[in-house]
Amino acid sequence: MQETLDEISELRLKRDWQIYTLLTFLFSFGFAIYLGVFQNYLRDIQHSNALGLGQLESLREIPGLLAAITAGTLVAMAETRVAALGLIITGLGIGATAFVSGFPMLIAVTVFWSVGFHLWATVSAAITLALAKGKEGGRHLGRMSAVGSTATLTALGVAWVLTHLIQNAYHIFFSISGASILIAALLCTRLSTHAAGGKRAPIIIRREYSLYYLLMFLEGCRRQIFSIFASFALILIYHVPVGNMLLLQLVNALMISSTAPAIGRLVDKKGERGPLTFYSLGIIVIFLGYATFRTVGALYALFLIDNVLFTFGVGFITYLHRIVRPNELTPCLSMGVTMNHIAAVTVPVGGAYLWERFHNYQIPFWVGVGIAIITLFATRWLPLGVSPNPHHIQFIPETPPQEEVAAS
Repeated sequence: MQETLDEISELRLKRDWQIYTLLTFLFSFGFAIYLGVFQNYLRDIQHSNALGLGQLESLREIPGLLAAITAGTLVAMAETRVAALGLIITGLGIGATAFVSGFPMLIAVTVFWSVGFHLWATVSAAITLALAKGKEGGRHLGRMSAVGSTATLTALGVAWVLTHLIQNAYHIFFSISGASILIAALLCTRLSTHAAGGKRAPIIIRREYSLYYLLMFLEGCRRQIFSIFASFALILIYHVPVGNMLLLQLVNALMISSTAPAIGRLVDKKGERGPLTFYSLGIIVIFLGYATFRTVGALYALFLIDNVLFTFGVGFITYLHRIVRPNELTPCLSMGVTMNHIAAVTVPVGGAYLWERFHNYQIPFWVGVGIAIITLFATRWLPLGVSPNPHHIQFIPETPPQEEVAAS
């Protein structure tokens, strides 16, 4: 009987991986279409400048700042239900962007879908690690990153073709994006208890997690500086058209899909300190390049390299997974998102102000150099090698152990 139960459980786990892989693909497909054209949409339709972009991005990140509180209020819901709710809100909000008529309405719709996006972002890694059952977490996170990049590759290819068939097709892009994410939400409701991490605690603040929170704050600064100002500099300063931006991101997705699994396996094998040190050194070089180069070809290359290096960020999550106490993974990830978004709320508007005040798009990247140097020193506090979790995390299985079955 126990063998039959184990076989059923194994089949359900395999089915969950298939569903989760598909919904990850659909979410990444929809979100990539949205991000791939959004900054060009701001320039072409909303006629926004750098300061307008910075204000919008800061407001968009406010829900992320409240991620720990939001996740704490939903502590009674399984991670899969929180994820499904987040995907529904995201899909509806992004789809509604197709019908926006002015900048104030755009801000409202953007903040709305951001609430859902940050719910999804808070629990998606926890679902991946729950399905991994504590084995090779870095490899599975890297594999999901590769799935997302493959979806991004597909999405950008579709968007690139559409831009050559239809002029100013932004309403079509946003409609496709929203529909894809809503389908992902429907699939998320089909996941079984294998994808849940069990009962979890509410908001967690412990000294033992302080290094993780610091690294997430610094990563938030880095991510915002590059993801906002690098692409917008190409669009606004070097007048890169939407077709070229989509092609650039398409190449980027292809590179990530081929490197992400290997990076995940490297983190599993070597631990986090070495890979994240390399990552920090790479970010310093990239920011220095954007702060000094004025050749668009060189900036293209730096753009691609940065996005590949970003995959090393799985090390932040695997480090937490190695030290976290039972039932505290999701709330710690939520607090990490909040720390990340303390930077996300302030950096965009601050960087945009510096850009506009001094009429120099390169100033935010000099700030990024300083942040990357601090990150480099912080990574030196990470433990060497691969150390087992001292709390011996056990993911709650769907069926009870044989001893408990016999006892009952």
